[in-house]
Amino acid sequence: MNARLVSYDIGEVVLAFPLEGTQLAVGREADNDIQLPHEKVSKHHAVLRRAKDRWCIEDLKSTNGIFVNSEKVHLVELRHGDRVNIGPYELRFEMKAPADQWVPSYLMDLSPKIHEQTSMQTKPPNEG
Repeated sequence: MNARLVSYDIGEVVLAFPLEGTQLAVGREADNDIQLPHEKVSKHHAVLRRAKDRWCIEDLKSTNGIFVNSEKVHLVELRHGDRVNIGPYELRFEMKAPADQWVPSYLMDLSPKIHEQTSMQTKPPNEG
């Protein structure tokens, strides 16, 4: 089963998150399985759970909620083609992703604080 959450832009895949395992955390922080770095996404926004061949999404009391097919939900079983909105992200739930469109995506936290920490850690030592 090739389940995934995917975002399209004019018919092209721009983000794709393979759904593997039995539970995936979704949120803004880097410790989530699916990181969606935006201020309208809570640090720990939602959880995806698999039971056999079915996936459910549950809101973890996030500030802005989860919308599935334009309806605000707390806990819902996802069906192929459902539109899942989390903050500004619109992701489509797909159960049978075509092999040629399987594009895993990994987002990085590009906030200024993270950038400053990385810059400080990667500066070469002063030569004297």
